[in-house]
Amino acid sequence: MKKTIILFGVGYWGKNHLRELNANPFVSSILVVDPILNKESDILQQYKNVNFYATFEEAISKNKNIDGAIIATPPPTHFDIAKKCLEHNLHVLIEKPMVESIKELDILNQIAGDSKVLMSGHTYLYNPAVKLMKEIIDTGEIGDIMFIHSQRLNFGIMREDTDVFLSLAPHDISLVQFFMNDEEYLKMLNSKSNFTFSPFDDFSSIHLSYKNNIFAKIDVSWYYPKKIRSLSIMGSKKTIVFDDVDKKIFMHDLSVDNQYVHKNEGSKEIYFDQSISPLTNEINQFIKYFDRPAKCITGYNHTKNVIKVLEEYYK
Repeated sequence: MKKTIILFGVGYWGKNHLRELNANPFVSSILVVDPILNKESDILQQYKNVNFYATFEEAISKNKNIDGAIIATPPPTHFDIAKKCLEHNLHVLIEKPMVESIKELDILNQIAGDSKVLMSGHTYLYNPAVKLMKEIIDTGEIGDIMFIHSQRLNFGIMREDTDVFLSLAPHDISLVQFFMNDEEYLKMLNSKSNFTFSPFDDFSSIHLSYKNNIFAKIDVSWYYPKKIRSLSIMGSKKTIVFDDVDKKIFMHDLSVDNQYVHKNEGSKEIYFDQSISPLTNEINQFIKYFDRPAKCITGYNHTKNVIKVLEEYYK
């Protein structure tokens, strides 16, 4: 059965959700809540089949059978909107960062219970490339994970209301936690640099330690001369790398044994399905989770571990 979805916010990222929802075969109707829009807005003219509202209360009063909500508003508004949606018995997908504290997350999780989806929009986990990498790693082909390195660097958009870590790093924290099967880290080290006119950090790195001598490093910057979006996972047998700029996965057959003998038997490209975008896949999975909320890979446990990293970073 097709679903009715209410979307909060059609700004920078919300408009991408609107585009995807409008083309989704599993969605029967779309409602949008955005108080900033006016009757002359281009987006109202572009989506004449969509009903636009200034408030949630107005949308709810005129539409009784809403199935799910997608929240793509500024982070400080996420908690209040999500709470209202869950209290109206809606499944909820919230863009990252889902909420600003574990305390807020726990409140939402208690309201959602076992019957409602409470899902964080960590889109990268719904990327077919990341899904394939996880499947390969789970077979044991690269051996035991030793080190994960995630880089998100670009001469990109500088936010006026937050720093580079909160703006970009949740993606990478989510990826690390996914490949670590949501295991909690033991220790964090961080370093940051603020070298522009902005009052916020322009470059940031964290180093996470896990049990069994496994480590992860995350580098993010919005002031960098080259666009780099790379995820490297070094195993005891092989290393697998995803270049998200070139959209390619490579397996490197290299290792060093305990006698310091290096083995390098070359690399091969691993092809993955690029016919579906990560955002399309995320929305499709969100709707599928309506019938099985416990299957959500970006639900409470995953989100809690991501927020835990953010909370320690900002202590």
